[in-house]
Amino acid sequence: MAEGGQQQQGGQQQQGGQQQQQQPSPVQLMGRALTDIRKVQNMLELQNPGQTEAIKMQREAGDLVWQVIQTMQQSQQQQQSQ
Repeated sequence: MAEGGQQQQGGQQQQGGQQQQQQPSPVQLMGRALTDIRKVQNMLELQNPGQTEAIKMQREAGDLVWQVIQTMQQSQQQQQSQ
């Protein structure tokens, strides 16, 4: 039994008899961020097409997050294949 009355079982923690859901992985969190960035980008393009600088910044932010996701996935695959 771990300190503080927590017990690790099957990837989920039990505390006080209640199961807590497993935390999302960093790749999943980045995916959510990318989805939100793209949603805002699409809203800007549809509702404020004159905001070209803001649209460009959203596009660049989304591209950067996508690159990070790809890098994280590649390093996960390399770790699993070793």
